[in-house]
Amino acid sequence: MVACLRRRLLVGLCNAILFGAAVPAGLLTESVLAQDADSASSGKIENAKGATRSDRLYAEFDRTGKSLDFKTKDGQVYQWQSDPLFRFSAEGMNFGSVYVWTDPKGHLALVGTIGSIPISGDDFEFVEFHLMNPSPIEPLRIGKLGPKVWEPNVDTLALKPIPDAPAVAAQAGTRLRQMRGLARRFSAEMINAGQTNTLRLLPQPLYRYQNSTEEFDGALFAFVWDTGTDPEVLLRIELIGSGDEARWAYQPMRFTYRAVNASLDQKRIWEQAEFYERDQSRQSAPYMTTLTRQIP
Repeated sequence: MVACLRRRLLVGLCNAILFGAAVPAGLLTESVLAQDADSASSGKIENAKGATRSDRLYAEFDRTGKSLDFKTKDGQVYQWQSDPLFRFSAEGMNFGSVYVWTDPKGHLALVGTIGSIPISGDDFEFVEFHLMNPSPIEPLRIGKLGPKVWEPNVDTLALKPIPDAPAVAAQAGTRLRQMRGLARRFSAEMINAGQTNTLRLLPQPLYRYQNSTEEFDGALFAFVWDTGTDPEVLLRIELIGSGDEARWAYQPMRFTYRAVNASLDQKRIWEQAEFYERDQSRQSAPYMTTLTRQIP
């Protein structure tokens, strides 16, 4: 009973820290004091095997990523790209790795963060995913702390042509410059605590297709808040069609529970309300997030 109650309190606190929910004052005070005692050096202290806390956590994220199975309902298996797009840390407390999964043809299919948050001296793992491929996937059952089922709706995931985009260039370097130029035509905003924040586009893509051609190329760009470089909105730019029909297309994606929007040439083309579905046991949006486990 005590262990069960402690777990429920920890889950509630984790959700509050991650998602901005209300926290009982006593519980918050106790946990913050515990974090203050631990966090100043916990990111640097080595364990008995000589691995730093960050090394251990990044290895745990890799193991989780490798263990996840994403496949479409018609049998296509998405391939986990084991090299993360980047790893991040915040003040030696929160850590995370950002990964992508590709379909059998090498196209971007899914992007996700696997990270950690410290609570009362223990590290808890969280995940957030966004489906990119408009093919329905098998439901994902994930998490030990209030398990979640994710069966995303794919109705809004089709790539849309970018108006007035240049003809697709023959050279890979020129295509990259084209994609960067197209990304600069987009802007994004995030609403936090009632305040609208203009997000900043990182000039270089987080990911660009390898071995690209005039019929196979694409990149993933990030819009970030002024508090760091953790993406809040992702922008996929990719080729669709072939031959004379090849053209540039786009797909915006939320990577936060907060309300976000995007514009193209200063015209609003996409809006997402605050993600309240995060607290539900079944999630059906293309974006999902949840706590998964206490990291040993």
